Amino acid sequence: MRTAEKAGRIFFTLIGILGVMLLFLPHIGISVDSIMSGSMEPVLRTGGIVFTDTKERRPEIGDIVTYQVGETRVTHRVIRKEHKGYVTKGDANNREDPTVVTADQIIGKVIFSLPCLGYVAVFVRQRTIFGILTVMILQEMFFLLIQWKGERSRKSAERIYEK
Repeated sequence: MRTAEKAGRIFFTLIGILGVMLLFLPHIGISVDSIMSGSMEPVLRTGGIVFTDTKERRPEIGDIVTYQVGETRVTHRVIRKEHKGYVTKGDANNREDPTVVTADQIIGKVIFSLPCLGYVAVFVRQRTIFGILTVMILQEMFFLLIQWKGERSRKSAERIYEK
């Protein structure tokens, strides 16, 4: 199997796994969110995704948490506890976040992250049916191209051996 074909198979397998994860993990208490800013670099890279355990809603100092601010989800590190809640800060930020995060805002504790897949997750989430169909069509086009190139190479080799 050629390198490009292997890479394509791995890529589309990962995309399929990501799609399944986005659909089913929330049902077992895992929130999946995209990292769209550099505030937590280098620990959490822009364009990555974080997996947050929504059952872990009492973070300790040093834990990375995801919390809700209006319509926005933020993932930052807890740097201090106060009587009103938690003080958070992005690792790459110079200052702590301006408001205290209350216990009600905490979605959960980040348990792990994967780099680069956040952009794909955002695309699929925003256009769920369209995103899934697009990925499926791209996958089929990729494999047809690989198959077509392989067929051309085989025919070319046959012509050389016939001479």
